Amino acid sequence: MIAIADPVSSGRAIYEKHCVACHQSSGAGIPGAFPPLVGSEWVTGSPEVLVRILLHGMQGPVTVAGAVYNGAMPGWRDMLQDPELAAVATYLRQWDGNAAPAVDPALVSGERASTNERTGPYNASELDPGGVP
Repeated sequence: MIAIADPVSSGRAIYEKHCVACHQSSGAGIPGAFPPLVGSEWVTGSPEVLVRILLHGMQGPVTVAGAVYNGAMPGWRDMLQDPELAAVATYLRQWDGNAAPAVDPALVSGERASTNERTGPYNASELDPGGVP
């Protein structure tokens, strides 16, 4: 497993490689399709929910900051290791006004193990941005 010394810097690089096309360099997303990450209750709420979305993806309608988006996000569980997922989650949770705590790779490992049987992306009705249902 890889070690990441600076999760925010590494998380930014991962974001720029894998996420910027949909969520944009500003983190504002694309209206109606891809939600903003800055100011999003899905990013700053439960770290377990954010990690589940990063691992398995999300599709269908989701309400973020009062607006509805209806896109599809791929899961990254087969492309990124736990420290990388923790780094991008940390970057998102601490980016430009988001003031949520960092995400530990151990939390990602636990979520990966507990959701290992999942075969498809989540939809918003399966998750609560404030905590795992």
